[in-house]
Amino acid sequence: MRRWIWIVLILLSGGLTLWGLLRPQGEQGLAVSVVRAEQGEFVREVRASGSVEARLYALTFPRPGRVAEVRVKEGQAVRAGQVLAVLETADDREKLRASRESLAALQSRVQAQEADYRSNSAKLQTQLAEARRNLELAERLLALGSAAPNEVAQLRRQVADLEAQLASLAQGNRSSLAELQAQLAARRSEIAALERAMAQAELRSPVSGTVSSVGYLAGVDTGTNAVRVVEAGSLRVQARLAEADVGTVRPGQPVRVELDAAPGVGLEGKVERLGVQAEVAGSGGSAVLPVFVRFLTPQAEKLARPGLTATARITTLRLPQAVKVPLEVLGEEGGRGYVWRVDEATKTARRQAVTVKARNLTHAAVEGLEAGALLVSLPPEGLEDGQKLSYRLPGPGEERP
Repeated sequence: MRRWIWIVLILLSGGLTLWGLLRPQGEQGLAVSVVRAEQGEFVREVRASGSVEARLYALTFPRPGRVAEVRVKEGQAVRAGQVLAVLETADDREKLRASRESLAALQSRVQAQEADYRSNSAKLQTQLAEARRNLELAERLLALGSAAPNEVAQLRRQVADLEAQLASLAQGNRSSLAELQAQLAARRSEIAALERAMAQAELRSPVSGTVSSVGYLAGVDTGTNAVRVVEAGSLRVQARLAEADVGTVRPGQPVRVELDAAPGVGLEGKVERLGVQAEVAGSGGSAVLPVFVRFLTPQAEKLARPGLTATARITTLRLPQAVKVPLEVLGEEGGRGYVWRVDEATKTARRQAVTVKARNLTHAAVEGLEAGALLVSLPPEGLEDGQKLSYRLPGPGEERP
């Protein structure tokens, strides 16, 4: 009995093996990876590295002296015209007071001189007018024989003497006034110089901005020190743009600036201008062109400092609504692009032509393809139209290009 049981088991096992070998096999298909086309914003960027710079004013006193007071400190915000530091001016103030008093005294002397001249001149002119009338009368009487010749001669000498006195008085007045005017001019010049020196004793900021360093100390001579002010709104990034990207960058394009000193913080900006002279980056390297980026984010005034390194991500193209596919699904033949599309009903491949509108580092914006289409990623060589495929549909997190 046991022998028959073993015979049945052996026959059953052999039959199952034979059936497994001879039954029809279902077609498995070519194993591929797939991804879906998506619709959304497409952005193309170029990157340029550089450093932060700004208009920096090194402010010094226009005259030497000893610092009396420093009114600002490093990091302080200042407005245009604000006094930053002051020199000692006690000696200058005393000289200015004395010069002004001297000027007032000279002006009084000028007024007195002019008053004396007018008074003396008026007296002489009155005497001269009377002497001329007397001379005229005597000359008429002499013609009638009623006056002596010596009397007329005496009157003539009197008139000439008065005329000479008037001329001498005028000459003396002119000389005195000229001397006084010269003294007045000297005092005015002296006062103007002292006033300039007093004005130059105040160091003022020509612009609004932030104090970056203070080189002066109260009670110490000025020397070659300075107060440095970074002008508000002048912060910018000077970056080096690769020559291959120069043709895509224009003034006004938006920029996202990332400072190495503030990782993860994006500061908005825009392209201000491109440089006019390219330079070679390193020995035998390709050319780079300076690009200047102006900050638009107010926060930049707190984070950015001249000399800090930065990366500028310049947006050269933005398509609000575009069908996007990863670059690894694209093929090209004869200058035209194509993709391998998956027919989900039959799980077969079909080659489909597309027009590439733009590319960035990872994706392409295409026409001729609708969002949601299932595409073969990194299509294997020898893939043909109608070929059966085997794949796993991407999960929700994997579908996004």
